[in-house]
Amino acid sequence: MMNKSIALIILLILITACLHRPGRVVYKPEGFRREVSSRLADQLGSFGTISVPGGKGLTQLIAVNSLLVPPFELSSRTMNDIRHCLKPATAQRERFNFLYHCLFGDSGRFTYIADSTLSGDACFQNRQGNCFSMTNLLVGAARFARIDAYYMLVEDIIGNQTKGGTVIHTNHIITAIQIGPERRLVDFIPNSKRYHYLTLLSDIEAAGLYYNNLGARLLLKKRNADAERLFRVAVALYPDSYQIHNNLGVLVLRKGNVKEAREHFVKALQTARFPDLVLGNMMKTFEKSGNMKAFDILRKDLDKAKKRNPYFYLSLARRDYWKGDYGAALKLTHTAKRIRRDIPEIYLLQFRIYSRLGLKKKQAKAYKTLLKYEYFDKDAPPMPELVDPPFKGVGVVGETP
Repeated sequence: MMNKSIALIILLILITACLHRPGRVVYKPEGFRREVSSRLADQLGSFGTISVPGGKGLTQLIAVNSLLVPPFELSSRTMNDIRHCLKPATAQRERFNFLYHCLFGDSGRFTYIADSTLSGDACFQNRQGNCFSMTNLLVGAARFARIDAYYMLVEDIIGNQTKGGTVIHTNHIITAIQIGPERRLVDFIPNSKRYHYLTLLSDIEAAGLYYNNLGARLLLKKRNADAERLFRVAVALYPDSYQIHNNLGVLVLRKGNVKEAREHFVKALQTARFPDLVLGNMMKTFEKSGNMKAFDILRKDLDKAKKRNPYFYLSLARRDYWKGDYGAALKLTHTAKRIRRDIPEIYLLQFRIYSRLGLKKKQAKAYKTLLKYEYFDKDAPPMPELVDPPFKGVGVVGETP
């Protein structure tokens, strides 16, 4: 009975994943501090200080006070140093281009270090960082220049790392700049060409993934106690992140807590873009506990569980879309929508399909629905004219995907 109920619980959770409507996205530093203080109220008193290797010759100290500082917040020293990059009294597009090339136009100005997840301020002062670090810097600098800038999560497998057969999730973060109806993306990671899954993040969610990256670095170094403290912070800030729940599952499994590990893995399956990775980790919980019957059940049930995840059908729909089979792609989007209706990419793909089919009214309806679940500011941008604009290379400003 126990083994059957485990598989049933997985499927039910995937089917009944709750509807998520976008909330507040951008926070001013004081608003950020209030929100974080509220979410971490039970953790701040006993948090202490954690040292994290921050990259080449750099160690970060994470303490209570630093938890309350937004990763994008720039010190007065940094703002003074980049003030010459501001070009006031100009159009936003010109202002952004000038700022971007002033900060990042010189390829030797910053050293890209994959493991160096830093705040925007530390990135600028130490001239190093990864995609997350440089996004923190660009978000802070753009907002300083009064340009709308946001965090976006690229959900792919390039950031994942494997340790002992277990997948540990880190995050690939890019910057989105909204200039009127135009969305421009800035990616600092080499060799990215096309984005299959993009998720708009609130500043609070981005902070959660920031601490997830730091915790993952400590988890890989087997500093489990410190990693757990950072993951508990991360999940409080972004409770719907399957990457954070996956990492917590891996961590508590190391401690021998199979029950809690299973709970985190099941939670991760609600929104996992790559459910096979999570299910693989989940199966290891049973293998390590010696419960081989449950292990075999889950291994056989992997394909069933995957097919109760809307992202499985969305990935198939994208494949058919790029093959030009628009009817099959549209049918698969409807299947994904029956499982979960609040995924922006479903409506974006439907928007593209209807455009290809010449169904203007349905195209407009799909775009209107898209804006309910993924938006940047109060004034919804007008429906774009281009459906499949060209993709640009890394380190440059790209177009709307």
